[in-house]
Amino acid sequence: MDMYFTTTNRNALVLNYKGFQYTLKREHKDNNEWRCRTRPCTTSLSLSRDSKSIIREPDVHTCIPHSSEEFIVDATVARMKKRAAQETLPIPQIYSQEIVKIRIDNPTLDTGSFFPLLDSIDASLYRRRAKNYPKLPTNVEDFVLPDGWKLGLHGEPFLLVDETYGKNRLLMFASDWSIRFLSSCSQWHSDGTFKCRPLLFEQVYILFGFNNFMIPCVYCLTTKKDENVYVKILQHLLTIASQKGVILNPTRITCDFELATINAFRAIFNAVHISGCFFHYAQSLWRKVQELGLTRLVNPSNARRSSKFSNEARKNAKDWFMAAIGLALIPPNLVEKTWIEAMDEKTPTHRSSVKFNDYMVSTYVDITSSRYPMELWNVNDALRKNLPRTNNHVEGYNGRLGSLFPVHPHLFRFIERLRDEHVYQYHLAEQPTDILQSTCQGVTGKGKRVACKHVPALYFALLDYDENKLYEAFTDRLQQWHQPTRKS
Repeated sequence: MDMYFTTTNRNALVLNYKGFQYTLKREHKDNNEWRCRTRPCTTSLSLSRDSKSIIREPDVHTCIPHSSEEFIVDATVARMKKRAAQETLPIPQIYSQEIVKIRIDNPTLDTGSFFPLLDSIDASLYRRRAKNYPKLPTNVEDFVLPDGWKLGLHGEPFLLVDETYGKNRLLMFASDWSIRFLSSCSQWHSDGTFKCRPLLFEQVYILFGFNNFMIPCVYCLTTKKDENVYVKILQHLLTIASQKGVILNPTRITCDFELATINAFRAIFNAVHISGCFFHYAQSLWRKVQELGLTRLVNPSNARRSSKFSNEARKNAKDWFMAAIGLALIPPNLVEKTWIEAMDEKTPTHRSSVKFNDYMVSTYVDITSSRYPMELWNVNDALRKNLPRTNNHVEGYNGRLGSLFPVHPHLFRFIERLRDEHVYQYHLAEQPTDILQSTCQGVTGKGKRVACKHVPALYFALLDYDENKLYEAFTDRLQQWHQPTRKS
């Protein structure tokens, strides 16, 4: 008998029979009545209570039978839902695999015309998967995680902190191996990511340890992004480490320029050197250029399309901007002198140029009153010691999480996937250092590789110049760094 069941996007049962589809209309004592799904056709049939046999055949339909393509699509979507419930693969991956399968099984089928886009059915797939998990909490204060969801894949403690304070919640996930790895690292990195956070939370905040390679060690779900929560995280971390008999004593921490994070690290590790991310520093300067309307003057690709500026003006503007970026790479005692030279010799004749100069001085350069002290944004020390100057590996890892997690996943789905990821990172942490370094060095965020790949060569080139000619080094070497990368 040509009868089988699929489901709608809302997971309601659909009976497929002899080229037509039916949805449940009414349940009777001895049978169930199913009506044609295509409105306004009212043709119905009766099905046994066990849904195994037709008791009453349908009358003539007033609608057109479904095409074979539609039945293939419905059957494929039903298979996707079954896999979503039974497997842990990301939903987009299941979708892609099933598309490939029906293309192989039906080589003449125009799937592009008949098959729904992922965006139109992903909600139903996630709903089906969500049935495997406890009910999603409606607020952060009251929900209780079942004991099984506090453990790692091998039954070890994984949720190490669960604190409710006021209307806020903090969950911290880590394990014995990751705390011990973090304790072996003198350099830490930190960053928050947002796309993979469960909806009840503000961010996923991650602490990384760097010991010739970068490993994510502690994952935090927070409902705030303020100094208070970062202090709580670090205090809890010290307590956990003490209970495990290990010492956490980072000497260097790289983070973005979020003052809440910086102040928290200073409060808990008062002797630590906090370094801002070099990429974020350069990015902040570029945003200021955009804000002041200097983009066409400073950006070579944009400037070439404008006849408003002479070649000399464009070159001076480029040197001026690249010198601002390069301040982060040179010895701190030369920063003020070099920026004064750059302002004197290269400041463009543009009404907003002086505003940019003032911004540089008040935000970064002035030793006595700048918003960010020089030791925070100047990475010369890291450059000399061959330490990471940026959080690019961290940003790259955030991209990895984006490929593993759906956007704003179900809380329990997040925990399930995080447990798997933590085991994988344990595997990486056990890899030989030389292999892991070569693997990790390729993990960078989009568009960030170009900005930093020339930095070591640039630094050693600067060593060839004495202090009186340092600015010349900027104009000679930074231009090479700023050349756009061509795709091969």
